[in-house]
Amino acid sequence: MNTRALLRQNPKPALSEINREMAGNICRCGTYARIRAAIMDAA
Repeated sequence: MNTRALLRQNPKPALSEINREMAGNICRCGTYARIRAAIMDAA
């Protein structure tokens, strides 16, 4: 949900913006790198 809001507000976010938006989320599967890549692809 945070990513959707970020992309709506900024369709081409920088990696630092994506990292800042993801900072409050905890993923037990450890796939942060793939999640970041997917966000960049969506952008």
